[in-house]
Amino acid sequence: MAAGRRRRARRRGGVRAAPGEELSSADAPAREPAAVPAAWVAVVLGAAVATAALTGGIGPGGTGPDLARTLARAAADLAALAVAGAALVAVLAPGRVPGADRVLAAAVPAWLAALLVEAVARGALLAGVPLTAVRIGDVTGQLTGIRAGQGLLLAGVAVLLLAGAAAGRPARPGQGTGPPVLVLVLAVIGAAAPAATGHAAASARAVLAVPGVVLHVAAALLWVGGLGAILVLARDADVLRTALPRFSRLAGAGIAVLALSGLLAATARLSSPLEVFTTAYGGVLLAKIVLLAGAGALGYLTRRRLAAGRLPVLAWATIEILLLATATGVAATLTHTA
Repeated sequence: MAAGRRRRARRRGGVRAAPGEELSSADAPAREPAAVPAAWVAVVLGAAVATAALTGGIGPGGTGPDLARTLARAAADLAALAVAGAALVAVLAPGRVPGADRVLAAAVPAWLAALLVEAVARGALLAGVPLTAVRIGDVTGQLTGIRAGQGLLLAGVAVLLLAGAAAGRPARPGQGTGPPVLVLVLAVIGAAAPAATGHAAASARAVLAVPGVVLHVAAALLWVGGLGAILVLARDADVLRTALPRFSRLAGAGIAVLALSGLLAATARLSSPLEVFTTAYGGVLLAKIVLLAGAGALGYLTRRRLAAGRLPVLAWATIEILLLATATGVAATLTHTA
């Protein structure tokens, strides 16, 4: 009787467990849509450049330092998401996602490289020279002389520590989460430092804005990075059945934290609600809100399908991550939008 119900469910394109039964790997859909990380990268970088150009973040003619800073910031955000996602999936399914270690090994050096490019670009902008004429003193001066530069320096230190933590992976199966938790903490520090030490720290409402930025970054890393990592790394049906429901519950809390912390962080740049519609920063913020709301709605529908035992859900999650990738690209311009 139960077998008949499962066969009928498969024919309808979904799987539902009979009362008292656990879904097995045999019940998993034969195919799930393949994730395309390269497309997500293209969306993030494209959205970052387009948003910066529309809001004046790139100078006349697309100056080299402006463009390099925008691309480097988006690349750093992408690397942070990859690092946090790989660590999170290792926490959700300990010892069962060996690909997480390969992602960490590639993403940490990429993150450090992006920070170095951003430091050079910011040094050139501060000195008012092209990238080809920037000097070491220009770079070190902005890293130590202004808040935003100090945040970039702190991010670099966090990423160097990440390299050591990633070298300690993998933790042996059955010994708990171990290093992945440390990786998550360092990823939050590295990703939040540039924004938390910039406009947020200089704001008259810094006591609210800085914690808001840190919470916002942490929630975004867990939601966006975790979803991307599950789509790319947790391809085995048994791992999906372990990791996806746990992630779904975590993502629900993350969306709530993201909304509240985003409101707190916005107080550093907006003196009144009307500025959402009258300033470049407000326009970027509004676009990000719309994208995140759409992704959150898709996440809610996906969670309902999970609760009902209906699969596949990865097609829905892929659309969700595309919206989140666009939002990440838009957010990459917020740190230097006037």
